Amino acid sequence: MSKKINMLLRIRHILLSFLLISAVFAAYSCTWQTPFFFDDDGNIVHNDYIRIEKISYDTLSYVWNAPHLNKNRKIAYLSFALNYLWGGYDVFGYHLVNIIIHSFCGLLIALFFSQTLNTGWLKERYGASAFGLSWGAALIWAIHPIQINAVTYIVQRMTGLSVLFSLLTMTLWMAGRKSWHDGRRYPAALCWIFGIMAWIAGLLSKENIVVIPLLILAHDFFLLKRGEFFKLKWQWTAVSGIVVIILIFLYMGAAPWKSILAGYAKRDFTLSERLLTQTRVLWHYISLFYIPIADRFSILYEYPVSRGLFLPVSTATSLVAWIGVGIVSWLYRKQQPIFIWMSAWFLIAHLVESTIIPLEIIFEHRMYLPSIGLALGSVLLISEVSYIRQPAFQGMLLCSVLIISGAATYTRNMDFKDEVTLYRAELAKYPDSQKIRMNLALALNDAGSIAEGGKILEDMVKKHPDDIFILHSRYDFLIRIQHDAQGAEPVYRHIAELVEQDKYHPYKDVISLQMLADFFFRQGQYERTLFFVKKLLKTHRHRATLWFLEGLCYAKLENWSRAKQSFEAAWKISSSDASVLYWYGISLINIGEHDKGCNLLEKASHNTIEHLPAQLSREALKEYCSGKK
Repeated sequence: MSKKINMLLRIRHILLSFLLISAVFAAYSCTWQTPFFFDDDGNIVHNDYIRIEKISYDTLSYVWNAPHLNKNRKIAYLSFALNYLWGGYDVFGYHLVNIIIHSFCGLLIALFFSQTLNTGWLKERYGASAFGLSWGAALIWAIHPIQINAVTYIVQRMTGLSVLFSLLTMTLWMAGRKSWHDGRRYPAALCWIFGIMAWIAGLLSKENIVVIPLLILAHDFFLLKRGEFFKLKWQWTAVSGIVVIILIFLYMGAAPWKSILAGYAKRDFTLSERLLTQTRVLWHYISLFYIPIADRFSILYEYPVSRGLFLPVSTATSLVAWIGVGIVSWLYRKQQPIFIWMSAWFLIAHLVESTIIPLEIIFEHRMYLPSIGLALGSVLLISEVSYIRQPAFQGMLLCSVLIISGAATYTRNMDFKDEVTLYRAELAKYPDSQKIRMNLALALNDAGSIAEGGKILEDMVKKHPDDIFILHSRYDFLIRIQHDAQGAEPVYRHIAELVEQDKYHPYKDVISLQMLADFFFRQGQYERTLFFVKKLLKTHRHRATLWFLEGLCYAKLENWSRAKQSFEAAWKISSSDASVLYWYGISLINIGEHDKGCNLLEKASHNTIEHLPAQLSREALKEYCSGKK
């Protein structure tokens, strides 16, 4: 009889697995041709390091060790490289992998929830309905629209992979925990070893899951042990804290606080303002989870920063509300362990991205891990209501929630059809956003709607005549789209005048000034390039690319002594860059330091060199340095 029951249970798990995967693919079925957006460009489209032509140790190690934009997220970049190998830049393959990762996350969540509800007091209380509760919560999580930015936005595969490995860590920890309590030490140790390996893989996908040891502690203490201190293993608590602290130093260097404060110099908000703002942002995330209306979700938030405790007043009310949550959940931790566990899971999962690190204020993909706790906690709390305990009513309620969430996910995904559709949808939510309006204009121009895009740009210049970003976009439109160099010249002169008078933001406008410098270099207008580069170097002396570009300009102008100074500055920052080594060597040779220059050329000779003139071929330089010339 027990064999028959186990077989039926396996069949039910298989059917629910198929249902979850089908539901996810249906909710994301309109995203197969969603184009690359935003950070996809730097991490994927314009990332030469992922363009491999075969699978081999050399190619994979090349991707692994390459200086990507996010150098620690090696596994994510390996996955992008494999996508490129199998389909180039066809977005279908990238979306397929993201959706598969998301589906596997949903399956692991169902397993983790099932393990949890079949442990200790939870088994006594929920064991009879653990199957339905686990799969119901997993389905709600998997098709909820709060997950869209982590799935449809291709580069956020980093988030998906990190949470996938985190869930694998959590399920292995639960399996090891059960084996340990059953007296099976070897299987327990094996589970925990593989769990640690999975966690390391997650850290190599995205760093925010450094908090997994703290989540395990919270799960064990607040939920499995119901907040009873005498059951807490204090040695493991200390070990977890030490491990997290060590990893913080490994990622952020010997002076993490100094690094954090330096990051705020590039932001238009302070540390205290960010912390105050996050009290509101976290409540906004929660509201999105419980009120999943498609039009409420965004990827280009214009979220107002809290400039003080009462600016706006909602900052104070949000802070008081969080203090209230903390007090109430702690006082009732034994009577209502679900509530304090939900709160602890949510806040711990947000520790990295929603506290002191100087990141952007708000992004919905940051809910990918925190929403796991909300999904299970909500299902368990609702199941406690007496009139909802009827299986038929529970089924109807779950179906209603899934239909609402699935429809919202599909509808919101339709906004990602193309850039124009996305920016129109975002502008409808934030009609006063100049950034979104500008992006819409650029997208319209790229889509061929030049009249509409040009008109938007023209109106924006009239409204904001001294905004560098808007002026640069107008200049780019006149040059690249309308080929009107004469009409673009007054725009350039106005930009140059503003920059000369230091009427620009040294961080907000850096991309526009960098793009102008690059454009003029390609056009052979080296004096104009130098003008922008020198301005940028006043506040960005740590950027090797700027010193390198300055050196190239002086090299083109045959001012080799100045070129040598610039290339040397770039070399001190990026001593392993082949192009820097090469051009530093060339400049040394041209000022008479042949031996030192040839030594650098030798180091650079086996790598790809940028901006290599025909007359300075490797063969010619080899002959020159060997004394044949």
